[in-house]
Amino acid sequence: MTEDARFKPEELLRLAGSGVAKVDLMGPRGTTLCTMDEIEAMALLIAVSGLLPGRPTDPSRQPRFVETERT
Repeated sequence: MTEDARFKPEELLRLAGSGVAKVDLMGPRGTTLCTMDEIEAMALLIAVSGLLPGRPTDPSRQPRFVETERT
């Protein structure tokens, strides 16, 4: 990691663990109580763990935004 990294490894694990604990203990309500830092730390941990298939630029890995059409 570089000196200007957003999170230090210890902080990354602490924040990710805190977010997971909230969801585990409170279910859907816990998801609304997660901070942006906790969510970012969980996403970073998933990404660096190599748990996502393919490359980050693959179309299947791109974010999906569900839109509804009005007719």
